[in-house]
Amino acid sequence: MVRSILLDLDGTLYNSQEYNARIEKEIVGIVAEQMHVARSLAEFRLGKERKKQGTLTGALRVLGVERDLFFEALAARVEPAEYLTQDPSTNSTLKELKKRGFKLALVTNNGRTMTRKILDAIGLDSPIFDVTVTSNDCSPKPSSQPFLQALSKLNCTPDRAVYVGDRVEAELLPAQRLGIRTVLLDRGVGIRNDRVGPVITHLAEILNVVENVQESDSVTSVSP
Repeated sequence: MVRSILLDLDGTLYNSQEYNARIEKEIVGIVAEQMHVARSLAEFRLGKERKKQGTLTGALRVLGVERDLFFEALAARVEPAEYLTQDPSTNSTLKELKKRGFKLALVTNNGRTMTRKILDAIGLDSPIFDVTVTSNDCSPKPSSQPFLQALSKLNCTPDRAVYVGDRVEAELLPAQRLGIRTVLLDRGVGIRNDRVGPVITHLAEILNVVENVQESDSVTSVSP
């Protein structure tokens, strides 16, 4: 039976094109400053490495940009509350999961400071998550470390957890390799992949997905 729900943050608990555009602008500027190169060169090299590595944090590693310093600089330059608003549906969905007895873990590649700012902006209190794992705590996704750290703190085995995220290669497949069931959140961009399990378009749908998983597990456990 599923005991824990692990959730991504960016693109999963919120989505804002305006905010994303501002973040991308600041990312390039910070990388240029930390690499001591022109903005145009930083943008080119960053784009190239993000394609190859699959994640921003992977690109930062290859480019020699110190991850913690980068995320602190990003948090100092951007106020998520200027772009993001509270989402009652997300809040009520997470509260309902807690009410049903599930443990919740937030597993994000964002830095700790920016994570706190984003949660404040979208109206989510930290106590709603039993565990929060950020890029300040371990090597970020697609590394197995954040998943394993969250499971360890939750005292949960992979087969009793579900991970919800919006990126297949960087999140869902690494989680699956650990034996964690996955759910893809596709916010209308047409992501489809037969390997990722159920696909939802709104976070609230996770309630039905988890209920179906629980029922399936119950039937399997009583089968001769």
